[in-house]
Amino acid sequence: MNLPFEGYIKRKDAYEAADSGIVLWRKNFAWFIIFFAIPFWICAFALRLLPGRSMYLSWPILWYLKPLFDRSILHVISIRFFEPNASLKRLFKGLGKSLYRGLFGDLLWRRFNPFRSSTMPLQVLEKTSKYSQRKKLLNKGGLGYSFILTLWGLALETALLIGEFLFIIMMANFIGKEFDFYSNEFIINAEIYVFALWCFNYILVETIYVCMGFGVYINSRIEVEGWDIEIIFKGFAEKLKKKKMLGILSIFCLLFVFVPTAASAQAKSAEVPLDKLEKVLESPDFGSEKDAWDIRLKNPPEQKENITIINYNYNKFINWLEHIFASGLRVSIVIVIVILAVVFFFIARRYFKKRSAAIKIKPTLAIFNDIPPENLHDILKKAVEFYEQEDFRNAWGHCTAAAILLLQLYREIVFPPNATENDCANIASAKLIDADEEKSFCLLIKTWVSFAYAGRLPSNDSFEEAISFCNSLLANKEAANG
Repeated sequence: MNLPFEGYIKRKDAYEAADSGIVLWRKNFAWFIIFFAIPFWICAFALRLLPGRSMYLSWPILWYLKPLFDRSILHVISIRFFEPNASLKRLFKGLGKSLYRGLFGDLLWRRFNPFRSSTMPLQVLEKTSKYSQRKKLLNKGGLGYSFILTLWGLALETALLIGEFLFIIMMANFIGKEFDFYSNEFIINAEIYVFALWCFNYILVETIYVCMGFGVYINSRIEVEGWDIEIIFKGFAEKLKKKKMLGILSIFCLLFVFVPTAASAQAKSAEVPLDKLEKVLESPDFGSEKDAWDIRLKNPPEQKENITIINYNYNKFINWLEHIFASGLRVSIVIVIVILAVVFFFIARRYFKKRSAAIKIKPTLAIFNDIPPENLHDILKKAVEFYEQEDFRNAWGHCTAAAILLLQLYREIVFPPNATENDCANIASAKLIDADEEKSFCLLIKTWVSFAYAGRLPSNDSFEEAISFCNSLLANKEAANG
């Protein structure tokens, strides 16, 4: 038999039971590396091989699959708790059933259950169909303490990650290396290291969390069912078997057994008056009988009843708190899922939209169709003002629209009302006589399309060349009119 009952035998409160889980973790950590750490690292590495930005999904996927990985930890400690010398072959036996049993519920409606560390053994180890009844029964033994374990695990994992990250920054400053924490390059390069630290903390904290929850579960069964007596006798039988004392004990019993004869039994029975014996048995000191649904003392004192009421109210409060917390979590999950669905819809719509579909948006020419020719100077002036204010999109939009209108008004090139920027460039290439004007106009359109639809910011020289091209068209027309 393994801890928490090795070395001394006494019942524990929930706090001591959780502490005994740490000793379980220390004694079995080498097996956790085989059954938990290595499969987890393989899964984490495989998720990081996803293409593009999909690799960042490894964070939520690994976090969501915690109940799956926890089952391998629970499988190891549940066997080694009773069989400390279990071999590797014995540990692999039944592993598939332990991973599969109750997994569907733990990944769906029970995924955000804060009592997961101590209630998961109910599904995996007991194979019970009356989960709610068993849970209510074991709550009387302190099963609800696992809520505190969940908060403790979250706090520990967060503190470890922040502490490790601050330690790296302090060491970098110590050796004289400075980081630009606000640059995209630093965020992209640091993400993989933060992910590795998070995975390391995941292995460390999750194994402790499951072991402590298992200790609380075992202690709850001891408090409610008196399971420690069964465990003690089982350990005693195993020791007798190992030391080969069972045969000696049997021979001893055969040699010294005493079977009374019928005559002696009758003689002894005649010596005891039955009427006096009945009077003694009817005495109130021997208690009385009463129909009940639980196991308790006959005619318990008043103090015991008060303790039972207090324990009942405490368990009732814990159940009420559990229901409130679970309902709040469900509502929060639904809200978060709806928000994420809406956000992902718009992101996917923007990401997967083809450029040809984006170009079909109302063209720049249609926006400025109603601008009179004498206001073209104002359009170019606004373009320069927008550029000085670093509003580059409006600056390039005004400049492109001015160039299209100039060709339409001063080079007598007709553009259809629904023409896109690329359509305007193709029409101008076919009808412009001046090769320099054709080259400058096509370059301007290409730069605008690349910036407006692909997000590529042009250089300052490109904008100056575009403004110069528009001003040259205006200057040539004014010189011809003058």
